[in-house]
Amino acid sequence: MKKLCFKAVALAIFVIMAFSGAGLAYNFPERNIDVIVPIAEGGALDRAVRAFTNVWSEHLGTTFQSSFHPGASGEVGYRLFTGRPADGYTLLAGNIGPEILMYAMQNPDYNFPEDFVYFGTMDSDPVVIWVHRDSPFQTIHDLIEAGQQRMITISTSRFPHPATLAALLLARETGADFNIISYGGGGPARIAAFTREVDAITTHLSSSYDLSDEIRFLIMFNYENHWRDISNNAPTPMEAFNLDLPSLGANRAWAVRREVKENYPERFQRLVDTFQQTMNDPRLIEEWERAGFLSSFLNMLNEEESMALAMDTLRLAEEYRDLMAGRE
Repeated sequence: MKKLCFKAVALAIFVIMAFSGAGLAYNFPERNIDVIVPIAEGGALDRAVRAFTNVWSEHLGTTFQSSFHPGASGEVGYRLFTGRPADGYTLLAGNIGPEILMYAMQNPDYNFPEDFVYFGTMDSDPVVIWVHRDSPFQTIHDLIEAGQQRMITISTSRFPHPATLAALLLARETGADFNIISYGGGGPARIAAFTREVDAITTHLSSSYDLSDEIRFLIMFNYENHWRDISNNAPTPMEAFNLDLPSLGANRAWAVRREVKENYPERFQRLVDTFQQTMNDPRLIEEWERAGFLSSFLNMLNEEESMALAMDTLRLAEEYRDLMAGRE
């Protein structure tokens, strides 16, 4: 009788597990995970996604399949993502700063934060302004002083971008005249600055530190410069001008439809748990550096921190909407 009772209890527990959240979490995922990347293949985000999923796939027990959907500064990819079934099998790998600015400026037909949630951020990459080493501008003060006398041309990858906003804020606070020119991509923008077609460039540190022998970093838009060894000790706005400007940069992050969190909490939690396991896995550093990044850029933000960053960026974009639109 005791054996029968034990078997009955065991069977009941199995049935409950099979149909409960624990069972769903254990079985998820049962197929590949699709990753929507809202930019073109081959760039820094592509390399970061590949490096991260090489490790994440082992923790999650599945394969990640990326598809690339550039267009409208990321809007095309986000629209596709928010139109997919909210079952946890489609993730978005994006860049919080540029893409939240895009959302604020372009007013697309999806809603944030109602439609999706950033549940984990992989890295932090500050905005910098740099010039060619043969530039007459040795310091950021030289550039600003010249900008108070004439127009300074500065290249950027695209206009609704944290790097653009950083340069515009600096110009407004110092009285410099900056003409920000969008080159439709990081590569062309860097080439324009390197060949001195423009006076300077506003971009991310990670895109240019490998050129450090040929360029000079003038300023870093972060509360603190944690990368002094690769940025020729570039000052922050506070250090250079006693300006309390916000930290601006790139934060590559993972997003899921909000309905996944609400309707499939076990699946959502498994994604969160394995994301954090991946961030803490020493193999990630190897993959990250193999992809051409420095491990010093790795910086995990959880859901609360990632969403706070996104909401702060959104408020900043709304505050400076006219500036970003060129109406000031």
